[in-house]
Amino acid sequence: MNREGLRIRSFIERGWNMENSQKSFVISMERFKPHTFQAEQGEGLFRSHAHEYDELTLVLDGEGYYSSSEQNIKVAAGDLILIPARLHHGFVCTRPWQGISVHFFHDRLPVHCQYLFHEIESKPHRIRSAHLHEDDMRWAEVSFFQLEKEWNSNRQDIDAYNIMRIAFETTLLIFQRNRETTMPTAGADQVVLEAIVKEIHSSYHTQITVNELAARHFISESNLRRKFSEAFGVSPKQYIINLRLMEAKRLLRQTDKAIESISAEVGFTSSSRFYEFFTKSNGATPLEWRKQNP
Repeated sequence: MNREGLRIRSFIERGWNMENSQKSFVISMERFKPHTFQAEQGEGLFRSHAHEYDELTLVLDGEGYYSSSEQNIKVAAGDLILIPARLHHGFVCTRPWQGISVHFFHDRLPVHCQYLFHEIESKPHRIRSAHLHEDDMRWAEVSFFQLEKEWNSNRQDIDAYNIMRIAFETTLLIFQRNRETTMPTAGADQVVLEAIVKEIHSSYHTQITVNELAARHFISESNLRRKFSEAFGVSPKQYIINLRLMEAKRLLRQTDKAIESISAEVGFTSSSRFYEFFTKSNGATPLEWRKQNP
């Protein structure tokens, strides 16, 4: 059975229904091993497909290639591969490989780690990869193991969810750090903007101001507003509001918390302002949206 068949069978056998899958960011997990068919060294077996969810794959052993319409990337043990949803891609094993893949929806993750995906959302037709050094490889293996353990347990309490979330976020951060060390050197403005975006995602729920962001990164407020808007299409203030609304929607869907509690948790100091922004953005009040998106 090929990888896609194993993926489908794994998902069905776990018995997760639609209601439960909506409350988790993980859709399925899969371990792959050397193919059992007889083939000469280097022949491999090509598979091509696309899926509605994102994929993060850790290659534990062996070698091969991942490809899309624009890329052909050689991968080997220690590589992490991040594939955006709906990207048609293929893979081929050239030296028997082993690895583990997690299939997920990144928009179901908490907002504080969403900055890892803003590049993917702006350029959705590329596979990303990073090669991990020995220490980070061990961290990634442990994180994947813990994520897989909780996933296979079928526990659905908040502790299981948080363990899965922390394990997965650790892997994503390892990916991002190692990817940054292998990417071409970015310009000074890009480095500053990336640092500011990371800070916004980690503190969007506080009373952070554009003036404070500018001062901490030694840039004038007007210059920050201009460069940020050019890079992301919205002002820093609107970006913060959008993150608060995004996290509010996640909490409305994944938890039973009171709306006023969610409003405060995501950083709004006034419930009326939260209702105003949410309704304008989504065409429904928070309560109406929750009922429409169980």
